[in-house]
Amino acid sequence: MTENNHNFSDRISQPDTVKPMTRGERLAYGAGEIYGGGYAALLGVVLTFFLTNLILVGIPHAEIYAAIIIVISKVWDAISDPLMGVISDNTRTKIGRRRPWIIIGGALVPVAFAIMFLPWAKNIQSAGLRITYACIGYFLLCTVNTISQVPYASLSAEISADFKERNKANSVKLIYSILASGAFYLIPAAATEAYSAYITHGTSAYGSIDETGFFLIVAVMCGLIFGVSTVLVGIFSKERIPYDKTQKSKFSFKSYATPLKNKSYRYHLIMYITAFGCYDFISALVLYYVTAVVPNITIFGMKMSSMFIVAPMMVMAAVTYPLNMKLKSSKGKQFAFRWGLPCYILGAVGLAVFPNTTNTNISWLLLLCAAIMGTGFGGAQMMPWLIFADTQDVAELKTGVKDTGTYSGLMTFTRKIGTAIAQSTVLIVLACVKYSAYTDEIVKNKAAIAEAEAAGEILDTSQMLLEYPASVTNAIRILFALVVVVMIGLAIWASLKYKINDQKLTRIKYYLEKQRAGENDALSEEEQAERKALLEELG
Repeated sequence: MTENNHNFSDRISQPDTVKPMTRGERLAYGAGEIYGGGYAALLGVVLTFFLTNLILVGIPHAEIYAAIIIVISKVWDAISDPLMGVISDNTRTKIGRRRPWIIIGGALVPVAFAIMFLPWAKNIQSAGLRITYACIGYFLLCTVNTISQVPYASLSAEISADFKERNKANSVKLIYSILASGAFYLIPAAATEAYSAYITHGTSAYGSIDETGFFLIVAVMCGLIFGVSTVLVGIFSKERIPYDKTQKSKFSFKSYATPLKNKSYRYHLIMYITAFGCYDFISALVLYYVTAVVPNITIFGMKMSSMFIVAPMMVMAAVTYPLNMKLKSSKGKQFAFRWGLPCYILGAVGLAVFPNTTNTNISWLLLLCAAIMGTGFGGAQMMPWLIFADTQDVAELKTGVKDTGTYSGLMTFTRKIGTAIAQSTVLIVLACVKYSAYTDEIVKNKAAIAEAEAAGEILDTSQMLLEYPASVTNAIRILFALVVVVMIGLAIWASLKYKINDQKLTRIKYYLEKQRAGENDALSEEEQAERKALLEELG
């Protein structure tokens, strides 16, 4: 018995610390979500508009080429995300399995951002070379994201063996996520709108910025912040969950199916994909919405901008944070996830039908619709990462293996697939209603008017296309409402099917400790029956 215990001890990793997490470590660990949440927000609001209206501007069928670029990158993600999960599962270093890759990925982030968002690429004369450059840039950006974010996702389940301490650490991470989502949604969106104004109206346009300004804000500033915050996670966080050093994972496409055998993980994955996928749809649509659907609205004397939708959403997500955390403790994570989702639907439908009016007496109602939407947005964005860590305890109890990297790899991959579907769907719908053709005509007409005014001439604008036709605006409105209703409906259904709660987690933790110590045979008959029942219900 002593020899067996000795052998077991030798092959099980000993975490570099068993001390409770300090406040400083929680802050450093959570800072990784500056990149996680900020990256998704930035790309969600900027990528499609950046491709169609900036880099690929003037190329016929720019929307289709942009969609192809996004789809190609997801083909690579189908391999790289699960592969990265296996690589990090098999990594053996003095500082752990996840942290080395988080540091390496974080260091590469600023480089990838600088290459992707180099705005002078639009000056490449060859359309083929421009498309190729955009494809390579996005391919590189996705790869660097995978290197750091798949291990970071795994770390959320391995930051502590105590699920209460783990929840506390991941709650700090969620605060970072909310703040980063808001900041890196608003700032890049404003920079993109200002750069678009520069291209459309020239340097005289109020509030416009040129290529250098856009590059400094979106690529340099955001890239450096994302990179530094990610590296800090790798330096100051700890991995506390032991694992069998002798077990190695192998990459295969069958690895996609392995996590899906976990019942709790399946429902969690649906909750995650639908909530974040809905966010990706809204992000991809918002700049088109404000520039094409409601361009005539002014709020508090200011021209319509994406910030009038994003800011109220993020403010309400932050305001409802204490309520969501209280509901998590009293009613469970799944209830905290779904309670506000009907508001999500209500607010989205309100925005979809909002009139393109110059009546300032009702324009403030648009802010209200966005705020109502944000009420449901908060819980939907917060809870999936807390739930993920719980599903990993169930998975380890069922299989005896701590292959969190495989699960996080699939989770990261499905998020990217959801984002690609969202962005591609938006682009394909816009292509079907000839959005870019109308954009080119509107830009050309406005340039002609500006040139005529400078020369003291007056043009007859009655035959000029200066606003998007109903075919474009109605397509955006319908897409906005329909997607939210369908996806949030699925999210509510999945949350009702998810059954893990804190009482069950306490028992799972007990049986995990027995399993890790090789003491399953010492369980009483009642305990064995309870363990079996838990796995049948949750696993």
